[in-house]
Amino acid sequence: MRQIIVDFGTLDFSAGTVPLRLAIYAALLALMLAAAWFSVRGARRRGEKPGRWPYLSAVLPVALIAAVLEVFRPAIPLRIFGYGLMMVLGFLAGIALAQWRAKRMGGRAETVAYLGLLALVGGVVGARVAYVIENHAYFAERSPVEILNITSGGLIYYGGVALAVAAILGYLRAKRLPLRRYLDIIAPSLMLGLAFGRTGCLLNGCCFGGPCRADWPLATRFPMYSRPLIKVPDAAGPFSPGAAGPSPPYAYQVRTGRADPDSRLLDERGQFVLPRDMDEQQLALAAAAESAPVKPAQALGILNALILTAILLAFSRLRRREGQVFLLMLILYPITRFLLESIRSDNPHDLSRGVLTHNQWTSMIMVTVAVALWFALRRLPAASTAGEAGNTGPRRGNAS
Repeated sequence: MRQIIVDFGTLDFSAGTVPLRLAIYAALLALMLAAAWFSVRGARRRGEKPGRWPYLSAVLPVALIAAVLEVFRPAIPLRIFGYGLMMVLGFLAGIALAQWRAKRMGGRAETVAYLGLLALVGGVVGARVAYVIENHAYFAERSPVEILNITSGGLIYYGGVALAVAAILGYLRAKRLPLRRYLDIIAPSLMLGLAFGRTGCLLNGCCFGGPCRADWPLATRFPMYSRPLIKVPDAAGPFSPGAAGPSPPYAYQVRTGRADPDSRLLDERGQFVLPRDMDEQQLALAAAAESAPVKPAQALGILNALILTAILLAFSRLRRREGQVFLLMLILYPITRFLLESIRSDNPHDLSRGVLTHNQWTSMIMVTVAVALWFALRRLPAASTAGEAGNTGPRRGNAS
């Protein structure tokens, strides 16, 4: 079996003209509006009145993205990373799954659309804030605009989940909607979105695994620099002119002595020569450079998220109380996250000495709290008491 070689490609439109950028925004808007139209049509078939919100929820994110990119251009070049693309696809897939489940579990598709937008905004903001706090020394030396640049990664999942769930709980409480019912509806969508997120990590190169043997069939290698899938304009060389540095695994291995770049790829200060400053010989050397083999942490993260999605969907048929599906997610995911952290290299840890990553500490706390809530749930009614009219509780055998 050949080793996996990952090239975390981008779509580089950083030098694109105004008509090109407008065409990209229009295509993204059309995609979002199409998804909203299908949502509205499904709601009307069920006899619901979705109103204008699905269309507004499609327009607002595109308008926000366009505004940020145009206002801060060229500080944030117009480069579409695989990471950001997977975030969008994960959001759309999660919303579609949650709306499909809502009509089978006594919920409303329109409410799910509201919750999805809250989860998107809260999740991105919370994940970014957590990342900035953890790496405060790095951001203290850079422009504040860099805090907003999330297109190539830099998000902590637990931070996103915390703020997203807080926003969802606040909305459900304010609208007097059944908390536990909707938490059960969205739980599998969170794991499905995580699968897309880990795919983005794989394409981006972040959250990489620890070192492994070169002859291991599942060993993963990353290129020194990204090769854009599309490049505008067609600049010389295979790389993006806007590349700011090597891939995360390669850069990390250079710092730790596991990778030894060709001296011709370094300047007089020992810093990497950026692709836009390379000559033809350097471009050829960089194109052939790869990281040392690492464990497939991102691929295992994708598989783990998909398995958890399937477990939660299956358990939805067996739950005896509303809220159990969500709590099961809060128990299973931290356990698997704790184990996956042990094969990663981006955060120092040593389980034998009790040195854990921040995510491992968070996982232990989350499992403890979730188990306690699981037993406390026995004292509550089987169904949420603040549901919509006509909802009498969980429908065993219908949710999937």
